[in-house]
Amino acid sequence: MVVVGAWDGSNVHEDHITFLRQTRRLPGENYVWARPPPEMEISPVPQDGERVVFQSHFIRGLGLPASDFLCAFLQFYRLQPHHLTPNMVVLLSAFVTLCEGYLAILPTLELWGGELFYTKLSTAVKNEAAQCGAFIMVRRPGAGNCFPAINLTQSVKLWQRSYFYVKNVHLDHDFVNLPTYKAGPPAKPRTNWTFKPKTLSAASTIVVARLREMTESEGLKASDLLTTFVVRRVLPLQTRPHMISRMSGHQDPCRMCTKEMPDAEVARLVNFISNCKLSEGEWQFGKRSYSRANPPPAVSP
Repeated sequence: MVVVGAWDGSNVHEDHITFLRQTRRLPGENYVWARPPPEMEISPVPQDGERVVFQSHFIRGLGLPASDFLCAFLQFYRLQPHHLTPNMVVLLSAFVTLCEGYLAILPTLELWGGELFYTKLSTAVKNEAAQCGAFIMVRRPGAGNCFPAINLTQSVKLWQRSYFYVKNVHLDHDFVNLPTYKAGPPAKPRTNWTFKPKTLSAASTIVVARLREMTESEGLKASDLLTTFVVRRVLPLQTRPHMISRMSGHQDPCRMCTKEMPDAEVARLVNFISNCKLSEGEWQFGKRSYSRANPPPAVSP
């Protein structure tokens, strides 16, 4: 029996990696080299320069090179990719989509930890931290939190078996942008896990007021934060030329694909990564995100 949060080998093979390249989640071989783990390997043993990543994360909004926000997030909380469950990646993707697509700002740790979410440690047995998925993010309770509450899947079983290796091979730029692998649970001290500013900055206060207006008066709902990045065919946790609110048509360089995704397929993917239970034939946006053709309104202090 596998202990919750323990390594148990990998089921990734070359076809999975090919799919990630074809969908622009992974750069080409001239930029990033990738390989599946050996068949009998139980836990990661990366070679020099390799990073450990997860197919389950790529399906939920990660792309390489990883975004500066994700890199800063991991550094601030002293985390590795294997400390994030797939549900946590969904929340991060939804948060970035909210910031870029609706609030027209770059995501910040102040807004994340200061107003919307708090963190806790997931344990495997008693008080022992889990090897994988130990970092848990929880929406702050109370009516004052206007971040739409997303219905997540109860669990994604054996997600840690989707790990494989990537390595930047470009001479001038880092097309991975992830930390060097360190085995084990999140490093101590975990002082930043309790991060919450006593007061928000003036800019964040304005953003929170605008978010409240969207949720209370303009129809923004939780599923919008997922359907937006799926419909736009964009990866929120990937480095991109511009924000989601500045995206244009099907030829936009931020897109994974120029083709439009059918509504039924959108619903299936959103329902796969969450528990939103969208109807394949009848789902609708509560509020559409902004774009280059439909720019966000100017917000005055």
